[in-house]
Amino acid sequence: MNDARRFSLFMGYGKGFSFPAYQTIAREAERLGFDTIWTQDNITGHAPIPRDIEIFDTWSFLAAIAASTSRIRVGSMATPAIRRFAPLLAKTIASIDAMSDGRVSVGLGAGDDTHQYEMIGQRFPETIQERREILRETIDVMKCLWTQEQANYQGKHFRLKDAILSPKPRQQPGPPIYIACNTSKRLMPRLAAQHADAIAVMWGHDPTVRGIVEAFREEWLAAGRPAPDYRALRSVYIVFRNDENEAKARRNVREITTFPIDTEPQTATQAVVPAGADPDLMLFGRPETIAAGIEARVFDMGFNDAMCSFVACDDVDVDTGGLSGWAGRWLGGMRLFADQVLPRLRRAP
Repeated sequence: MNDARRFSLFMGYGKGFSFPAYQTIAREAERLGFDTIWTQDNITGHAPIPRDIEIFDTWSFLAAIAASTSRIRVGSMATPAIRRFAPLLAKTIASIDAMSDGRVSVGLGAGDDTHQYEMIGQRFPETIQERREILRETIDVMKCLWTQEQANYQGKHFRLKDAILSPKPRQQPGPPIYIACNTSKRLMPRLAAQHADAIAVMWGHDPTVRGIVEAFREEWLAAGRPAPDYRALRSVYIVFRNDENEAKARRNVREITTFPIDTEPQTATQAVVPAGADPDLMLFGRPETIAAGIEARVFDMGFNDAMCSFVACDDVDVDTGGLSGWAGRWLGGMRLFADQVLPRLRRAP
């Protein structure tokens, strides 16, 4: 399979993350050679994060970040297919891809956190089967519009009749699509292997995550997909600290981010996470400890993309670029990661 390693970023949000701060981080990430800038696609804070936290509209934000950079890719992690009308989503993505000279990646999911839909009067399909149907048809609709001069499609949830989308995306047959899943043992990995281009795992304890990526690898090969095109991403929350005291690190993270990091996220389909196990992959400590954790729990497990978010604790001396709050400690953590962790993990394509 493809063992060329990618290192991408999941943008923080909240304390100190103004749009100028995002621009500073994005340009520095590009200079440091990161592959992709990913951001959430929520309307409000995703539980247990405070609901009233400031969050930019995802695709407007990605268009602006793409315009602020020249090489780094941008993408959503992940857009719920049930929230955004598929033909208009296809138009938005194609437009940003054309404007950015082909730098868009697309993360899609089946949707969770019912509050985000109920508060605006949008129906949240009660069954995972219906949400998966909408996800599958969304992929079909986008591919039709991206590749056909006049697109026609007849599905259960979407219909196209001589539909025109212009301009087409710069990337053909379209931007790479990552299917985000946390709990599915086989169906979502199969959908990703057969109809998308990659899988992304945002959270879940190691045994669950290992099962997902192994199923995806099996389905990828069964679908006859080329091994060099294999892409599997895992989210990593990195906390730099000058000692190995995890309890102190967690307290400091809560102070810096103002987020309750010890609460399981709310999802529509709850993963089985044993008591005492982290639902997120959180790594604590010095650069060498972080590097070892990523090696063992990302790359050795079958992923080839580590999507990183950072906190540099108060006892770590980092360059915050003059940014305040978590944004400064995030930027400082990214710089420390590029300087002292990436060299331990880099592998030539």
